[in-house]
Amino acid sequence: MASNQVVLTYSATSNSPAEVIQAHHDQDGPVPGDEKPLPEATALVTFLVAPINPQDVMAIAGRYPVKPEYRHLDNPIPGNDGVARVEATNPPPPTTTTNHNPLPQPGDLVIPQRHGLGTWRRHAILPLSALTRLPLPNMNPLTTPTPTATSTPSAMIPHITIDPIAASMLRTVFLPAYLLTEDMRALRPGDWVVQNAAGSTVAQVVAQFVRRKGARVVAVVRERERERDGGCGGGGMADVDVVLTEREVREGGVGASGELKAAAERGRVVLGLDAVFGAAGEALAGLLSRGATYVNYGSLGGVDGVVRVSQKMVFWNEVRFRNFRLSEQLGKRSVMEQEDLLGWLADLIARGELRAPVVERIPVPMDGSFVEAFQEKVKGVLAAAAEKKIGHRKHVLDFAGAGEV
Repeated sequence: MASNQVVLTYSATSNSPAEVIQAHHDQDGPVPGDEKPLPEATALVTFLVAPINPQDVMAIAGRYPVKPEYRHLDNPIPGNDGVARVEATNPPPPTTTTNHNPLPQPGDLVIPQRHGLGTWRRHAILPLSALTRLPLPNMNPLTTPTPTATSTPSAMIPHITIDPIAASMLRTVFLPAYLLTEDMRALRPGDWVVQNAAGSTVAQVVAQFVRRKGARVVAVVRERERERDGGCGGGGMADVDVVLTEREVREGGVGASGELKAAAERGRVVLGLDAVFGAAGEALAGLLSRGATYVNYGSLGGVDGVVRVSQKMVFWNEVRFRNFRLSEQLGKRSVMEQEDLLGWLADLIARGELRAPVVERIPVPMDGSFVEAFQEKVKGVLAAAAEKKIGHRKHVLDFAGAGEV
């Protein structure tokens, strides 16, 4: 049986990822349903969606601490995140150890437990210990197909309803968005949160969590982004109350919006989330009420940026300045607590209470006919990501096609 394996590799480390990325159709790659035995304690998985993240661009440049573990034609396979369906497993011998999160079984959806697994490919054989099973609430059979001689393990598994794009971003988008709104500052109904880089995937999900707490959101975007997305409701801004441009904030402060001004007069602008730093972060901090919290969690404006702190911010408004590191916040939770948190987030997504951020899909071909065109599309996306072009939207590799799985 010929494989429909498509895999991306890079031929050398480079700050220009578009120049080194290569797409391959591997006819000898893994095939779900074949009879080749799997190594012990491994699983054959099919990736459904894999995001293209800034960390991936850094990895191709050789500037990310975690290196790819897997290779194709002696070249590294990039990709750290994604969601996959388990096709078959060869579990380890039974032990007396009780796993809080049971080992994945055929039909389960899984996400990587660590970086470096090479998610930019359709099929992979991976250690079971490197996969986190998503404990979805509706994994009981909806129908029970009759097994046949040609049935693959996954063909006998019930339909699971979850948005694969959202599932692929559980660790890198939903998890930090939740922790930013949960750990950095207690939010109450009627509070206001201001955030820049508001079109980013993390900011889109932050807005959803803020709304769940009864608070309101001001999105600060670049001028071109508002022109592209059409203000509130567009470009992932459905959960945002006010959209302002960086220029409007810089020139008008809280007076740039009547609603924001009213909230400031009541002292309710309590949290600022800054993913840009520099002048944009400084302007964001200037919107905050007395006793508010400013959090920096990114440096899209450049690592050499500077936020000037005024006496008004420190002495009169007593703004608390904090930084956010995902690893640090996760380190405050046990492994069991982290697994429970991921399971809860997956549950919310499956129930439709959380939505995937707005992204662009790159369909991955099923055979070699369109691999060259696919490679050119990926090159264009990586070039824009490396240049940090204004308004560049996150892209995902869509192995399964649109829709739920």
